[in-house]
Amino acid sequence: MQDLSFRWPHPRFTTALGPVTVRVHTGENAYGLDPDRLRVEQDGDTTVISADGLTWAGGQQQGPGQAVVRITEIDDRVTVSVTATHPDGIRCVAVVLHDQPTGEVTAVREGTLPVPVTGRTVQYPNGWFDLATPLLGLTRPDGITTVVRSLDTEVRAKRFAIVPHFDAPETCDLELIADTDATKPRSRFGVPDWELRRVTDLGPVWAEHTAHIREAYALPEWAGRDDVPAWLRDDTSLVVSLNGMHFTGRIFLDYDGMLDTLRRLGEKIDPKRILAYLPGWEGRYYRWYGRFDVDERMGGAAGFRRLVEGAHDLGARIMPMFGANVAARDLPGFETWAAPGQLLNPSGHTPIGSVDWDASRHYDHSWGSLVNPSYEPWRHHLAEQIVRLHHDYGFDAAFLDISAMYNNDPRGSTTAGLRALVELIRAGSPDLLIAGEAWFDGIGGIIPLVQAGHRDTVPTHHDQPDEALFTGTNRSFGHVCLGDPAFGSTGVHEAGYNAHWRLPVREGVLPTLTVVDGTLDQAPERVDLIVRDAHEYAEKFL
Repeated sequence: MQDLSFRWPHPRFTTALGPVTVRVHTGENAYGLDPDRLRVEQDGDTTVISADGLTWAGGQQQGPGQAVVRITEIDDRVTVSVTATHPDGIRCVAVVLHDQPTGEVTAVREGTLPVPVTGRTVQYPNGWFDLATPLLGLTRPDGITTVVRSLDTEVRAKRFAIVPHFDAPETCDLELIADTDATKPRSRFGVPDWELRRVTDLGPVWAEHTAHIREAYALPEWAGRDDVPAWLRDDTSLVVSLNGMHFTGRIFLDYDGMLDTLRRLGEKIDPKRILAYLPGWEGRYYRWYGRFDVDERMGGAAGFRRLVEGAHDLGARIMPMFGANVAARDLPGFETWAAPGQLLNPSGHTPIGSVDWDASRHYDHSWGSLVNPSYEPWRHHLAEQIVRLHHDYGFDAAFLDISAMYNNDPRGSTTAGLRALVELIRAGSPDLLIAGEAWFDGIGGIIPLVQAGHRDTVPTHHDQPDEALFTGTNRSFGHVCLGDPAFGSTGVHEAGYNAHWRLPVREGVLPTLTVVDGTLDQAPERVDLIVRDAHEYAEKFL
């Protein structure tokens, strides 16, 4: 983590949890409250700080701008609200709680995270790791936790930074940073309230936060969701990831191989329990995202139809994979249905980079571009393909890859774009289940079934650390990077190999089996363990 190379003498305001300061960031510089233009007033339980000017250059220069900070202390909690104004426009505002004992980050999907002497930044929203909801704990060495949460009712970026003091790393500052919505540039920003508490039990805080989030996003109850088909809610206890064609063109399972796998698994478990997920069904994985159709080497139209109809004859369900926001630049028409909607950062720059698709180690496969689903031509281009294929072949679900991607794009909300995309698909195919990759709180009501997350291929589960927030609305299954039980192969996924091949049996986590060529033959005992998990899941939760 990088930091300023000097100490800025910000005015400090006393609270029961420690001193608090405020920073204001535009797109061009950082500012503090001017101590020479400051008024402090007391209004009952609330301290009101009004700054009629800001400083810059580390406090050496005075400048324009204003800020009003309200600090309310009631019982065991401190609430901080900030309204900041600057003529250059506000990018983000930081509330900093100073001089805290350095401890471990808690209340994240990974369990606990250490804080190195160089510090740690934890991001929201992140669908894969870090924070699925804007609540974080910092557990002190004595076991007491300082828990902070945003009371925002919109999906907007937050960063939680733990910054150990350079000369005394056992003490740290806790920075709470809230971004403005880049689609609504403004010179005045009312920061959603931050609530700070010190507790020994996170349970009551989680209960309050879950209730707040469920109301803010109108999250439906799982049992009553109208976008969950009965076969998923009542029958499905096993997701089988049938890997097709790798980026390089290497085939693990063609369409007939996929069907044969389902038939063999049907001897171990009632096939109605199986949802077959098909990454790489469309040919070279990812290479032609934006153009989705059956692949001749995989078996062509006849082979794909045999797969879907054969699975249905068994009682199993089929879910091919589609890219929600990635397209190949060299596809015909890209300049029309994708290029104007390419993803932007708040600064206006396009995110760049790629994974290592072919072991070349350069991470520079520039043929793919991220596209914001808020761009209407892209939504229609993708939705029309999914609906047409659904009508032609009759599969049961569509998986939207990278659906949990969030970016504060000035040209459109990625979350609103995802919702519009799902609504468009369901308008053409009302009975089609829509699933997606990864999860955070604001998309819980958009997509019911999602993949687990991961941090460097280690699975992370959205029902942790608070089961009620996720499981009340959603279900998950194993990420596409889950290793197969025979070789540890991740199939089409770029990780290559993963030692993790089995998931815990919990209500919010569907057992998942990754299959490549040879999996069932080479690891029958391990396959049986996952099938046993599926039987257990059905008995407990269906």
